[in-house]
Amino acid sequence: MWELELIPVYLLLSMWGGKKHLYLATKFILYTVGGSVFLLLGVLGIGLYGSNEPILNFETSANQSYPIALEIIFYIGFFVAFAVKSPIIPLHTWLPDTNGEAHYSTFGIGSITDTGLNGAILQIISHGFLGAELFFLVGTSYERIRLVYLDEMGGIAIPMLNIFTMWG
Repeated sequence: MWELELIPVYLLLSMWGGKKHLYLATKFILYTVGGSVFLLLGVLGIGLYGSNEPILNFETSANQSYPIALEIIFYIGFFVAFAVKSPIIPLHTWLPDTNGEAHYSTFGIGSITDTGLNGAILQIISHGFLGAELFFLVGTSYERIRLVYLDEMGGIAIPMLNIFTMWG
C-alpha cells in the first residue's frame, strides 16, 4: 500500500519539476516501482513456498528450509530491491536526479497529511542548516589550507585536526 505514495510524487515531479521533469519523473517511477516488484516477488515467494496459503509469518518463513537455487533467486531479488533504495550504483541513480529537480518539500507536501507537511517543513529547515554547515566547512578549509582541490590537500586530518575530529 505504501507504494501508492509514488503516484502523487510522480505527478508533482512531472508537473512542477525542473527542465527535464518528464524524463526524471518517469525514471523515478520506473526505478522505485521496479525495485518494489522484486521485493514483492521475493516476499510472496517465501510466503507461498511449500503451502497453498500464503504464510507471511517471519518466524515460520525464517525457520523453513529452501532449496539452494531458490535461496539464490530470493537473494538476487532482495538485493536488486534494496539496491534501488540504498545508494548502490547503478540502481540508485534516480535519487540524485530526482532531488536535483524537485525541492525536498515536494515529497512531504505530496502526501497531503499533517505528518507529511511537518516532514516537509523539517526537511526544508534541515536542508538549510546542512547547506550552511557545508559552506562553513568549505570556507574554513580554504582559509586554513588555501587549496581548492581535494587531491592537492592530501587529507585534512593534519592541518585541521579539530574539524576533522568533529566531522570525521
